[in-house]
Amino acid sequence: MSNWFAVQRLREGVYLIGEPMHVNSYLIVGSERAILLDTGMGISDIRSAVDQITPLPVLVVNSHYHFDHVGGNHLFDDIAIHEQGAERLQIGPPPFWIPRYLAMVEELLAKYSVFRDIDQDWFQVIAPEMQMRPLPSGFDGSTWRTITSVPTKLLRDGDELDLGGRVLKVLHTPGHTPDCICLFDAQSRLLFTGDTIDTGPIYAQFEDSNVDEFVASTEKLMAYSDMVDVLLSAHGARYQSYPELISRVHAAFVLVSAGQATLFDTQDCFGTAAKEARFNDFSIIVRSALRTTRA
Repeated sequence: MSNWFAVQRLREGVYLIGEPMHVNSYLIVGSERAILLDTGMGISDIRSAVDQITPLPVLVVNSHYHFDHVGGNHLFDDIAIHEQGAERLQIGPPPFWIPRYLAMVEELLAKYSVFRDIDQDWFQVIAPEMQMRPLPSGFDGSTWRTITSVPTKLLRDGDELDLGGRVLKVLHTPGHTPDCICLFDAQSRLLFTGDTIDTGPIYAQFEDSNVDEFVASTEKLMAYSDMVDVLLSAHGARYQSYPELISRVHAAFVLVSAGQATLFDTQDCFGTAAKEARFNDFSIIVRSALRTTRA
């Protein structure tokens, strides 16, 4: 298994397969098959990591179509995505995304080394599975591309995915993108939140992002707060968080949508100018010219 991935058993049948400080994928295992929620960036072979955990057949479920969630799709035969993401999954990211992201990674690694040293000397709060590592030996950023894929299954809100002894419910939560979904595991009282609820920056600045839809989606998730104990997010070093984060993110989006949040100048991970509304332990990134409703 490549040391690029940070693999951690979280509880019976649930595994983090992380690319620390980049993206978190999750393997959820039932008695008959498994679901891999997102396939990461495609920098290393996520299939080999999965195969060392389970021999069961695996269905890939993409939380949405962005490149950092679908990079390993081509390594699997069965791929599911919400119906609104099927076309974009087959197109790939804008050509400037990957080179700009790699430039950001160099800066992030330099800053992280300072952060790591301070943490090791004083705090010891960075869990082993969330310690950022250099890009793999032999990785050539100039040839890194997202291999597009064709879904074999289209998902809709309310669909149930039976793994054998474990059923995951699909919750359509547009906002970050129109096809965003979360997965609800009632038996284990887990909510896999994709990019809808994150610790750290929550991106609502893309052309197909929509702040008003974020408001509605986070309100929808609030109905599940009493039925879950843990949120598992796609980004952030704090990949596990408490259900009350949902209501706080919802309240923050309400403020942003109403134009009542203070916005600071910033840029996203692709170097694009944006605005940031800052809250206690997360922030919301929006376009410099904020539109809350798509035309």
